[in-house]
Amino acid sequence: MEKITVLTADVIGSRKAGLDLAALASSIKQIEHPALLVPFSVSRGDEVQGIISGWLSTPQLVRMLRWRCRPHQLRIGIGIGYNHDELGDDPWKLSGPAFFLARRALEGIADSKDPATRVATGNDDLDALIDSIWLLLDTLMARWTPGQWEAVMTYEETGTYAAAAKVLGVAAQNVQKRCKAAHWQQIRQAEQGLSQAEALSITLNRVN
Repeated sequence: MEKITVLTADVIGSRKAGLDLAALASSIKQIEHPALLVPFSVSRGDEVQGIISGWLSTPQLVRMLRWRCRPHQLRIGIGIGYNHDELGDDPWKLSGPAFFLARRALEGIADSKDPATRVATGNDDLDALIDSIWLLLDTLMARWTPGQWEAVMTYEETGTYAAAAKVLGVAAQNVQKRCKAAHWQQIRQAEQGLSQAEALSITLNRVN
């Protein structure tokens, strides 16, 4: 029995946006992380799904998914639960409580025209707390310019402003300014807080 987090997303306005499924599939394949049990893949026309180990242990994967899907914007539903079977490499062939919760979360924001993230853990109080944090993160990141996205994601990957600047072909000071304007440090701190959701869930269950 393994704790998992399921991310199910759909592309906002995919028909009007002229979604290129092949290009999208190629882009999300570049997402690599030790916690990613089953890589993100595209199915059902305009939906993306992947499976992560633990319960919300790596919330930065939501941001990484948004980055790889740009310029398209996403609605993302997240569900947690246990997996009892072999996962394989195709998340669309799997089912279980975490998948149903992710679908329920996604359906809860189906009418949103803006990027949104919704969580379903099975605990409504915990969901409300987590969703309020993600609402703030989504609001901040929706304002990021292409340059800020590049700066933040490259800085995170390389580890220093100087290294990121070399990759982007700009001055290190420029990278730092973009990250500051994007409120990167605050967003990273919030993501680290979200990664403690599993411990909070266990605590709440004990109290209840």
